[in-house]
Amino acid sequence: MGVLEGELSLVTGGASGIGKAVCERFAAEGARVAVLDRDGDGARRVAAAVGGVAYEADVRDADAVTAAT
Repeated sequence: MGVLEGELSLVTGGASGIGKAVCERFAAEGARVAVLDRDGDGARRVAAAVGGVAYEADVRDADAVTAAT
């Protein structure tokens, strides 16, 4: 059992780099992961790899974030 077992995390910029690594680590520690990124295809790839869900949105645009969820 991981330290994040049963928790839900939302990772912005999760399609690549540090954000992707955070998604992978959180999932490994038991969290359910929501991957949010401008790169929808990348977010979907990471979400599929960690058993999470993906949302395509630019967090600089509040309306886009609202529409994504």
